[in-house]
Amino acid sequence: MKHIIYRVDDRFIHGQVLEGWVNYLHIKDIMIVNDIIANDSIRASIYQSTLPSGSKFSVYTVNDFCEKKPYLKNKKKFTLILLGSVDDLLKIKETFSSNIYFNIGCVADITHEVCINDSVFLSLNDFQKLQILSENYDIYFHKVPWEKPVIFSNHKRA
Repeated sequence: MKHIIYRVDDRFIHGQVLEGWVNYLHIKDIMIVNDIIANDSIRASIYQSTLPSGSKFSVYTVNDFCEKKPYLKNKKKFTLILLGSVDDLLKIKETFSSNIYFNIGCVADITHEVCINDSVFLSLNDFQKLQILSENYDIYFHKVPWEKPVIFSNHKRA
């Protein structure tokens, strides 16, 4: 698995993220990229309080994340970047490098036109956006790292 994990999960930090990703992969660097949470210090503090001691936690608006690109070059340890939507994931595409892993963990779009698995229900619009992203990257749909993922791959390999 690549060291930079972009995870779309509309619940952000919860049990699967803590036990399944942070603890399982020994992730110490966790970021949330979300305009609402970045502007709500109480909510951000609640998320931070759930993390293991010694974790580095940051919250960014989508624009700040793109401008600051606060991380990523030559990462040797896992970094988890949490986003609440496929839209936000595509808005930060300029930050993508080759050392990344895309995970769609939980998206419960109320239109749920496309069911990927028991925790990912996408609008047709989001599904089409992921199709575009999959032209260059594999996308993995699973709740926790040890679960067998559904792989969305549409890109041409050299």
